Amino acid sequence: MNDSGFKVNYQESFYTRNNRRLYSKYSQKGTPGVIFIAGLGDSCEIWSAVQDRISLLTSTLSYDRAGVGRSEETSVPRTCMDLVEELSGLIQALKIEPPYILVGHSFGGLVARLYSSLYPQYISGMVLVDAAPEYKELAYDRVLPVKLAGENREYYLNPMLNLEKIDKVTSYKQIVDHSCQTDIPLSIITRGLPDGDEGEWPGLEILKIEQKLQSEFQRLSTASSLRIASNSGHYIHHDEPEIVIEEIMNMLQTMPQ
Repeated sequence: MNDSGFKVNYQESFYTRNNRRLYSKYSQKGTPGVIFIAGLGDSCEIWSAVQDRISLLTSTLSYDRAGVGRSEETSVPRTCMDLVEELSGLIQALKIEPPYILVGHSFGGLVARLYSSLYPQYISGMVLVDAAPEYKELAYDRVLPVKLAGENREYYLNPMLNLEKIDKVTSYKQIVDHSCQTDIPLSIITRGLPDGDEGEWPGLEILKIEQKLQSEFQRLSTASSLRIASNSGHYIHHDEPEIVIEEIMNMLQTMPQ
């Protein structure tokens, strides 16, 4: 039961790719379909509050990537291109009709951007929710103390240190190589609060870097907008879900009928 008092009947299923079962949660209710892409290590349930609301209006899809939630693990490093191909196969298996609005959080924003670059004919809009900028770890270096800078660089270089074994170096290059400006509606939502300061981690300085880098996403579309979620940390869809819902609904309302 969602906030509006209506029960959403999701189709839950497993799609097999490269001998791995991947879990998905899909609700069919017309087009455009809204596809939710979670951040690194997060399951599809991270979107529940937002997906339940949007499912009252149109078709929605959320899913667990390999090694997350109810999907089977992977033992080898993967790239953003692999994740796009995984999502493309899932969409085809479920027979979800285009066009799509992609909603990507954190690393999921990189997946959304690359998918949109490769399949622009299927995309009618994109919402980036505190999305990860490419090469953000390198931008952090100038404000991190020496010990943290070393750990940050190692995390960037070694895919076996992140939960999904993502090769960030190769993935960022894929994003840059396929990046181009479009006229696809783009909503950028950025957090307004720093990460909680833990030890030497310079939360406020990192926030300023992230906000600057995310503001530069506006170059990706001639129809872009930027919004700061003033009372939110990194998980805006938890702290202020109404902002994410509003941006998606605004996009839906401006789509041709």
